Amino acid sequence: MPGLSVWVPALLQLTLATLVVYLYSIENDAFLKVFITATVGFVLNAVLPMTYRLPFFTLLSMGAAFLVFSPVDAVWLLLSGSTLIGFANLPISMKARAFLLIAVAAILAVARAGAVPTPWSSAVWPILGSMFMFRLVLYLMATKADAPHQRPWWSLAYFFMLPNLVFPLFPVVDYQTFRRTYYDKDEAGIYELGLLWIARGLVHLLLYRFVYHNLITDAESVVSLGDLVQFMLATLLLYLRVSGQFHLIGRSAAPVRFRLPETHKLYLLANSFTELWRRINIYWTDFMMKTVFYPSYFRVKDRGPKAALVISTVVVFVTTWLLHSYQWFWLRGGFPLTPQDAVFWGILGAFVVFGGLRELNAAKKPRRIAGHQGWNRTRGIQTAVTFTTFYVLWSLWSTESVSLWLWMLGSATNVDAKGVILLGLSLVTMLGAGRARLEGLERISPPVGWA
Repeated sequence: MPGLSVWVPALLQLTLATLVVYLYSIENDAFLKVFITATVGFVLNAVLPMTYRLPFFTLLSMGAAFLVFSPVDAVWLLLSGSTLIGFANLPISMKARAFLLIAVAAILAVARAGAVPTPWSSAVWPILGSMFMFRLVLYLMATKADAPHQRPWWSLAYFFMLPNLVFPLFPVVDYQTFRRTYYDKDEAGIYELGLLWIARGLVHLLLYRFVYHNLITDAESVVSLGDLVQFMLATLLLYLRVSGQFHLIGRSAAPVRFRLPETHKLYLLANSFTELWRRINIYWTDFMMKTVFYPSYFRVKDRGPKAALVISTVVVFVTTWLLHSYQWFWLRGGFPLTPQDAVFWGILGAFVVFGGLRELNAAKKPRRIAGHQGWNRTRGIQTAVTFTTFYVLWSLWSTESVSLWLWMLGSATNVDAKGVILLGLSLVTMLGAGRARLEGLERISPPVGWA
């Protein structure tokens, strides 16, 4: 058991974070209940022997379902989830389990579409879907190397992660990473990093609230360059809610005991779209690499590295587009395939392909560059161009139709002081990001997914 000097300061900081969640009404009442549960669980976890910690937090996470849902909904959520986990662990071939799970998913999809009644309320669907729609794929792949007798507690802990009860939009945590990062470092270091992420997540959510209430505008009200730039910047900054939630999720998952990797890493300072792709929602990028890019790449690698790269990356972005609609189906009940979605993912994919080919032609392996000081003009310009292009694309994705977005772009001809100032400030800020390539700005993974 760690000494008082390790977990008491962590408890005090968790308590302070809980107070912030309460005073500023972060997210909703259900999140406050879960956060308090995680804080209390942290205390009990600290006094338990290591052998009992995983079962304790697994049961705590499952029991917290009764704090968030009605008793009937909580029982059905746990029963349905446990049944899916059971199917994934049947002593039959991998292919047979996959077909069985696909069949069960099809039945559940029919029920989600409202074609047949269910014994639980509509509140269960987004959470049940977020637990299993993507992570079940990674779990099934991982069972090849996972001994059956080691799975029960790990399986339940993986799918019924405590914050998943209140966050339908949940990062695609890799099962093998989930297991590998369980107390893989000293507890003091894990707690310190986890609390830092919780603080960062709370800051992101508070900034999101400021943007939402003070800066966001309707596309129909854009009449000048200033309005247009404000709309585009504010719409992009709404993503702070996602990054804030993901930071909290990563470190309040029962809580701060898993040293999971970062979900986002300085994505607004990316100097290319390949950098942006591997820095924004890193878990999704890794999921796509593992389940789509690598299988596609090795299937067509005989065509040469450039052709294989292009084909595999295109498959990744088409799949990403379709899976976002699939995700929307489980969370909201619809399956939108809009023109602006297709244009957004198509253009973004083309930029990533172009950047990947440039890096491939450079024939340089990604490497860490540290110790370089001073302003880098080229990097600053690249960052400014990437950021500007991205928030223009993001505004397209966030607008109701392509025609409305094109109409809105016409307001750029009505130049005003507000527009000039906002453009100037954003460009100067991004140019300033061309400063030293410090530790936080080095490449963090191979481009898109090739070795």
